[in-house]
Amino acid sequence: MTISHPPPLRTRVKRASWALVAGFSLTALSGCETMGEMNPDTLGTLIGGSAGALVGSQVGGGSGRLVATGVGTIAGALIGREIARHLSRSGQQEMVDANQRALETGQPQSWEDPETGARGQTKVTQRSTQRREVPVSVKRDRVDEMPPIDLIGSSYRATASSNVRGGPSTEYRSVGSLAAGQSVHVVGKVEGRDWYLIAEEGAADGFVATRLLTPAPQQPQSPPVTGGEGEVMLVQAERTCSVNTTRVTEPDGSVAEDRIRICEGPDGYVIEEA
Repeated sequence: MTISHPPPLRTRVKRASWALVAGFSLTALSGCETMGEMNPDTLGTLIGGSAGALVGSQVGGGSGRLVATGVGTIAGALIGREIARHLSRSGQQEMVDANQRALETGQPQSWEDPETGARGQTKVTQRSTQRREVPVSVKRDRVDEMPPIDLIGSSYRATASSNVRGGPSTEYRSVGSLAAGQSVHVVGKVEGRDWYLIAEEGAADGFVATRLLTPAPQQPQSPPVTGGEGEVMLVQAERTCSVNTTRVTEPDGSVAEDRIRICEGPDGYVIEEA
């Protein structure tokens, strides 16, 4: 069976302002070490990454609270790393922006700290796709089949009035509808089929044909589908992980380098130890 991959990363990177990394709070992140086993850099990543996710999740109100979680996680994790201490606040923003551009384009990004004169380069040094089981909250009274998916975890917008189906085919019953222009959270794309698995009110609740949805990263989306109102299922999913490497050269010639691993998840990006 031919596998159809999700849209390029550039269509799914969620942009946000510097306000996303204004505070720090420690929460659990999937795939990382326990507190007792963490080295200081790992702890910094968790604090920063969790803070970004927390602050990002507060952007907007109601169903739009998670509009910036993906970028908040990335930005917070970067600020939590040792390498950020070599930069001014403006330089840290440049580093965050460079990491976003590197994810979007796959190309190395050069940048400079406008206050200290430190120069940086960020590039994607590894990119891999892997299959794993991921927990997804599912409304079982609406979803008749749960096939393998390619993770996306981002907001999309309906381009026309759309039926929501209980499975990835018009042969499945209609379980709802979307109005033209309505925003919805896309958990992922069904492997080998032109259908998206969507979520509303924090749980996967049906499938919509891909031709009827278009990426809208800055539009409101539903609460997390890893802990929403529904039955938690382990879903076979394919996800892409990228390792971003950042190298900073200070005016005195000293060099600092660090890596961060950014993976797709049902709700957006998650940070794992590189």
